[in-house]
Formats: sequence, structure tokens, C-alpha cells
Amino acid sequence: MQGAERLHHFAPHPGEHVASPHVLSTLLPHLAHEQVHRFRWGLIGGVGTVAVLAATGLVVPAIWVAALVVPSLYIAYLRQVDVFADEPLPVLLATVVAGAAVGVGVTAAGDALGGGLGAGGVVALTAGIAVVAEVLKPLVPLLVLRRRYPNTLDGLVLGVAAGAGYALAQTVVNLAGFLGGGLRTDPAGWVFTLVSVALLIPLLHGSCTGLVSASLWRPRGGRAAALRSAGLPLAVIADISFAAGSELLDDAGLSPLFVLLWQALVVAGVLVAVRLLVHAAVLDEGSDLGLREVRCHHCGRTLEAARFCPHCGALLPSSPAGAVAVSR
Repeated sequence: MQGAERLHHFAPHPGEHVASPHVLSTLLPHLAHEQVHRFRWGLIGGVGTVAVLAATGLVVPAIWVAALVVPSLYIAYLRQVDVFADEPLPVLLATVVAGAAVGVGVTAAGDALGGGLGAGGVVALTAGIAVVAEVLKPLVPLLVLRRRYPNTLDGLVLGVAAGAGYALAQTVVNLAGFLGGGLRTDPAGWVFTLVSVALLIPLLHGSCTGLVSASLWRPRGGRAAALRSAGLPLAVIADISFAAGSELLDDAGLSPLFVLLWQALVVAGVLVAVRLLVHAAVLDEGSDLGLREVRCHHCGRTLEAARFCPHCGALLPSSPAGAVAVSR
């Protein structure tokens, strides 16, 4: 399959279109199909817990649970997949913690510098924060773990982990004043904030950091070259659009629902950008093996060369000598 036809089959999950913003298959790409439902239900359960806590007036616990849903699920994912199974848990946690440390520093600095600024100053500060954040968030995975995990998918996953840590820290810093108050409060004004904290903010930062990390993970060249070059600029634009657009819509007095819709639109755009990059990178890395297709030794299915089998989750051979070529 080539050209436009190939876009109908996302390389890590061939049953999906490349341009469809599926969250789980994009950000948890090593999962086999039969494993995805566990994390889907985990996410639904976490959001459901937030809803129950908020409905009973326990807004402060709801905020904490909302902030922890995605980072917790992602740490569980890192422990689940074969690629990172042998990595000590402290190393994987350090990736999330490093992102959180950046989140604390950048968010606190933004709060300190943001007082008394006019509209132009706010825009400039938002842009500056976005640039600094997107450069710093993936540094630990890039500097510490890249040699151990050479594939672009691995870079994406570790970048998402760092981004999830950043989102957690950003939420805690931004809502620190409220988190120290009483447990119960009227939840009426918190519904949209909790949705953003539980889903949209961590998905934004996870996707943006994953995009930057994946774009810088391997040498440039191949069909992914242009996409790799665009990774950091696209992440910065998405970060600015998410923050500035939300602020402008809120200041205009529009319903918070419109703010959530805008945030969801930005997140969907970043997810599609991640999928385009990952799709091209996986095909490039498959070509490096000298294979167009391989047959999984575990389930016997035929698929494009990649790091793992999207049907059963088994690791595929990392060298041509260990692969089963498919004759046409």
C-alpha cells in the first residue's frame, strides 16, 4: 500500500485511519488490541470517580483525583508493555517527576511574571512559557533514555510520560490556593474545570511533549523528515493556542462549554500530528530492517514491519535475521 491508500492504515494499528484522533492507540501505541479496553475502562473509571466526588461536594479530592488520573494510568501502561518491562520503576517514575519539576518551575515563573501585564504582555508571556515548556519537558527522556530505546515509538511514549507529569504539576500550582481549603464546596462552578484537568490538559501536554520527543528521537531523513522538523513548532503553536484561546473565550464571557470545545479541538489537532509523524517514522524504521512486511511469530498475522505486533502485542524481531519475510 502506498500514497493515499496507506493513510487508511495507521502503521502501529492498521485498522485505523492515520488522521483519526484516537487517544489510546496514539498515546499508548504498544498496547495490543485486547489490552486497550483495560485502559479505556481505567480512564472512564477515573473520570467517573471525579464526577462522584464533585457531585457530593468533595471538590478538593475531585481535583486531586482528576490531576492524577492520566499520570497514574500512564505509569501503569509503562509497566504493562514489554518494551519497558525490564526498566526499574524509579527510572520510569523519574521521567514523570522530571516533567513535573519543569511544570512547577515554569508555571510558578509564569504566575510571578504575569501580574499587571496588558493584553500584549500576556500574549508575549504565554508564547514565551510555551516555548520554554516544550523545550524543557522532553529533556530527560532525550538525554537519559534515548540510547536504550532507539525507536521513535519509544521516544513518543517517554515524552508523553514527561508531559503527563508536567500537566499534574501545572494543575497543582495553579489551584494550590484552593487545594488548601475545605474539602466541601459547591461543585456548580467546577464541572468544566474538572473535565479540563482530568482529560484535556494532560492530553495536551502529553501529546505535545510526545510530539517533540518523537520528532527529535532519531536522525532526520526518510519520509518522516519534514514532520520531524515541524514537531517542536507545532507543539509550541498548540500550547499557545490552547492557553491563549481558552483565556480569550473566557474573557469574552462565552459559556465554559465553548472553552472545552476549543481545548478539545486543539488536542485533536496535536493527536493527528503525532499520528502522522509516528506513521511515517514506523514505516521508515521498518524499511531500515529491509522488510516491507513481516509475520508475527506469536499470532501468525501479517503486518508492516514495526517494533511490536498491534494484534497480540508480541515484540517483533529487531534485526532482519530474526524476521519472517513475507513473499508477495
